[in-house]
Amino acid sequence: MALDLAIFIFIAWVIISVYLIVPKRLSIIENFLLFFLFTIITMNIFTMLDLNLNLFQHSKKVNLFISFWIQRNIIIPLSLVIFVNYMIYFKSKINKFVVTVLIFLNLYLINLIAFGVGLMTCSSNLYLGSAVVLAVLMLLAFLTMKLVTKLPEGKSM
Repeated sequence: MALDLAIFIFIAWVIISVYLIVPKRLSIIENFLLFFLFTIITMNIFTMLDLNLNLFQHSKKVNLFISFWIQRNIIIPLSLVIFVNYMIYFKSKINKFVVTVLIFLNLYLINLIAFGVGLMTCSSNLYLGSAVVLAVLMLLAFLTMKLVTKLPEGKSM
């Protein structure tokens, strides 16, 4: 039972480690603000899908709920910050496309693990819906990055 929690703690640890080695073009304040913004957006989306629309339900077991919390508040937002930093770092469209696909696949695989261990359940086949939610989150992260980088020096965030 605690293996589920250990898996998500390990995934969060790996993503935090990757964040620490990613080349960052944004300041630490901008990275923190983006992380908090993405956390708020992710929490709201998951709350709307879970409580309001009943499209999926998170587990009521303590270890699975903690795993859900780790995924929702650490793994997804920090992956989006890594995505934004790589989008700014790479100039080639091919590199940007490869990074986009890799981060999307990483997030989708983590979502599939969440469904597989019973962290989340859904009333219908939500695997496609899960991919759409992740794609929308990545699009919002990209648009936010565009907004932040277009602001004049000293005026961003």
